[in-house]
Amino acid sequence: MKRAVQIRQMPIELANKIAAGEVVQRPASAAKELLENAIDAGASEISLSVKAAGSSLVQVTDNGAGMGPEDAVQCFERHATSKITSAEDLENIQTLGFRGEALASIAAIAQVSLRTKRAEDEQGVCVRIEGGQVLEDAPCAAAVGTTIAVRNLFFNVPARRSFLKAPSTEFRHLSNAFVAQALANPWITFKLVHNQHEVYRLPGSRAEEFSDALRERVRAVLGTEVSQHLVLVNESMSYISAVGFLAHPEHAKKSRKDQYLFVNDRPIKSPSLNHAIRSAYDTLLPEGRHPAYVLFLNLSPKHVDVNVHPAKTEVRFDDDRGVYNFVQAISRRALGIADLIPQYPSGASSLSFQRGANDTSTSWKPPPRADELPPVQGEQSTIVYDIERSRAPSGATLDMEGFLWQLQDHYILTQLHNGILVVDQRAAHQRILFERALADLQAGIGLSQQLLFPQLICLNQGDCELLRELSPLAMALGFDYSISENRTVTVRGVPSDLQAGAEKKILQSVLDEYKSNSELKHLSIQDNMARSIAVRGAISPGVKLNEEEMRTMIDRLFQCEDPYRTPSGKPTLIRLTYDELKQRFNRRVVDHEESD
Repeated sequence: MKRAVQIRQMPIELANKIAAGEVVQRPASAAKELLENAIDAGASEISLSVKAAGSSLVQVTDNGAGMGPEDAVQCFERHATSKITSAEDLENIQTLGFRGEALASIAAIAQVSLRTKRAEDEQGVCVRIEGGQVLEDAPCAAAVGTTIAVRNLFFNVPARRSFLKAPSTEFRHLSNAFVAQALANPWITFKLVHNQHEVYRLPGSRAEEFSDALRERVRAVLGTEVSQHLVLVNESMSYISAVGFLAHPEHAKKSRKDQYLFVNDRPIKSPSLNHAIRSAYDTLLPEGRHPAYVLFLNLSPKHVDVNVHPAKTEVRFDDDRGVYNFVQAISRRALGIADLIPQYPSGASSLSFQRGANDTSTSWKPPPRADELPPVQGEQSTIVYDIERSRAPSGATLDMEGFLWQLQDHYILTQLHNGILVVDQRAAHQRILFERALADLQAGIGLSQQLLFPQLICLNQGDCELLRELSPLAMALGFDYSISENRTVTVRGVPSDLQAGAEKKILQSVLDEYKSNSELKHLSIQDNMARSIAVRGAISPGVKLNEEEMRTMIDRLFQCEDPYRTPSGKPTLIRLTYDELKQRFNRRVVDHEESD
């Protein structure tokens, strides 16, 4: 006999915890929601203070409109919002937060205190909530504006807290959320403080034009070197406009860190539009490199749905193809004007195309579906080889006095007793540098080559913070540098294993690689650092080696603990046996002589 199903009302505390799982995924999520509220409140100055990468404290202070006693409590109720009152309002959303879920969700899984005051009130109000329960609601002295502090995020949801990544990774996400809001609001003064150390101080711009104000903010955030080589994008058509900057190809990076895309001033994620911008660079970028850009799209709220996801990081356009086409065209046109790529053929450069897929006045192609986008490069290889780990290639006798030659300045070939050995020079060098770096980190000191003239590198604040955090490891590898208050790094020495001529860019490259690897759960900090210097310091394909250099490379490779794989698991060498060569030529293998 089947039991009757009894339906009960879900407790509000449980509902808020479930909603928190969608809205607040990490400290950066909470910071984003609080910053958006401060912006919507009309603040001209906003300060974000965090401790322990946000897991202990996320606090936002603003000088905005503030709230009265009733709103100060009601703002923590689920679906409490002052920004929409009817279904029609959803079609004309102008504010960042509107769902009324953020504060209720945050308060359900953290210890929250609020201090707020309106200009017309004589005193402010203080509210304290823990796990969704109001513990205090009382008048207090307060400045005009709002200060909201979120302490011990996920304190009552330990399973969620265990999913947080390393502090450096969590702070990187938090810093990116802060930077996105700072870029979208260049007239507002922003400050970010982490563990009582000031990371960013970004004065509000006094420029009248948004593009001028944005250029100032991009320079402050991305650094002087990148900002000196920006390509302006400023285009519009009947229902959509765009303004922003694309970085020159020479500043492309392995990670997508410095890619900021906004729709109606809201930071979003869109693989399709990222692909549109990347494709505009055409052949200017090598495989695996990504351009930096800050691009704002503006269109009528009727043409875009920002209510796709609770975190409001995804949007849906009513004309996906038209928007993709527009972004790709304006990006290519801006790069062409800057003489970076050929201009469109005559008659095909106009952006006055009609919305929809039926217009063929341009060389337009439909945007790719999600399953058509280029896959992320994996770490596996289809090359199969038969090698025993504890010694040289199985069944092979490596004659180091034998003849060596280079194929396409990429592979090193030598004859074995029973075939041919092919070594990928870059992959081999990665393995050599990786194991040398691990040894240096374990010993605590690595050999350093001092530079005749110290090199100056200007980093953004986020990279400066990361470099400070990694200083003990970097010094152990052989780096010798100092960081000044103006984010300038003076490099006096680099690891001795690095090739000459790479001194100026190697430190920034290692940081980029480290950030790219930070999402790999199985990597320790030491392994990540060793892998980063190996990948970024290894010899490039196309570098010509003399015979002595080739012999040294192979000799050092076979001194490694695991000479057969790169740090990421790709092969460093393959062996073609004499029998395999015969089979490739359709020749029958016999013990002695063979007949055709």
